[in-house]
Amino acid sequence: MKLAFMSSVCPRMTLGELIATGRKHGYEGIEFRPEWRQAHGIELELSAADRKEAARLLSESGLEGCCLSPGVWFCREEAGVRDQELEKLFRFIDLAADTRIGRIRVFGDPLPNTGSARRSANYEAQADYLGRASRRAGEAGIRLVLETHCNFRAFDAGEVMYRAGYPAALWINWHLSHCLAHGEDVDEAYRHVKGRVAHVHFSLLEEEDEQRHVRRQVELLRDDGFEGFFSLEVINPDDSEAVLARHADAWKTLREELGF
Repeated sequence: MKLAFMSSVCPRMTLGELIATGRKHGYEGIEFRPEWRQAHGIELELSAADRKEAARLLSESGLEGCCLSPGVWFCREEAGVRDQELEKLFRFIDLAADTRIGRIRVFGDPLPNTGSARRSANYEAQADYLGRASRRAGEAGIRLVLETHCNFRAFDAGEVMYRAGYPAALWINWHLSHCLAHGEDVDEAYRHVKGRVAHVHFSLLEEEDEQRHVRRQVELLRDDGFEGFFSLEVINPDDSEAVLARHADAWKTLREELGF
């Protein structure tokens, strides 16, 4: 298991500055949030030459570009919107391949809560579009990671994966805090995504319960042989360096205590 951070922790840093800061604090990967016009510049408009340069910088830095996290939603029900989202995701797959970023986060929320038939139809639509996107991603050597986010719980992610037929390129981004907020405890959530987690979003707040839940998440993934990234997600903090340092120290402690 490896430690990464999202560019949202340091939105005003350039790619070079993100790399230098990550190395300073002992991180092993960087996750990029495009579309928010952060200073790193990893966006769809990036030229072919700049994509190649970004890939080179990351490769030579020793930090992996571990995930690209645009806003892509196949839960949307408006006519034609899912087709537009699919075309956008195809473009992000090309960007990820060009910059050698191995994963792309996609959203599954919000799910409709107005009756089982509508929810089931939403599952089916998401499975259909994610299946098509996964074929394209697989050809490019990219994994899609479907995030447990807001009311899209681990149960829902598992249901979509099942209906999609578990495509080789479709995995889970297990963001535990959203599961907890919608009534799934750590072990319950993991039963629905076990063996399909390829990425994790996390943060450690001051509350003891939050730390206990993340510790249990680490234990479960360690025992299952997880080799991906725990990626720190804090959005626009007042003191980026302090947030990075505190989480790096906490991660070091977890490694020493849990032996991974």
